Amino acid sequence: MIKGPRLWKRAKKLIPGGSQLFSKRAELFLPELWPSYYMKAKGVFIWDLDGNKFIDMSYMGIGACVLGYADPDVNRAVKKAISLGSMSTLNCPEEVELAELLLKLNRWAGMVRY
Repeated sequence: MIKGPRLWKRAKKLIPGGSQLFSKRAELFLPELWPSYYMKAKGVFIWDLDGNKFIDMSYMGIGACVLGYADPDVNRAVKKAISLGSMSTLNCPEEVELAELLLKLNRWAGMVRY
C-alpha cells in the first residue's frame, strides 16, 4: 500500500474522521488512492508522500491559495517576521496596517476584527 492511504488508516484510529476538516476526508474522493498527505507544495503543484506530483485543483479554498504554495515574497515576509519574534502578548503594528488595507478594500465595513 502506498504511504498516504497507509497513514490515513492510522489517522482514522486517532482523529475523528481521520482529519480536522470534513472536506479533507479521503472517503469523499478515492479512499485507496487519494493523496491525503503531502511532503512538498510549490506554486500550483503538490507532491504526495510517495513523490507523485499533482496539479492542485481542489475546491472551495481547500487547495492552493491565490498566490500558490510557497510564494517567494510571502516566504520572505514570513521568515523576516519569525526572525523578529513571531509571538508576543503585545500587539504588532502589522495588525493596524492590515486593518487599514482591509477597510480600504471594503469601504462598507466600519471596523475590522480578526
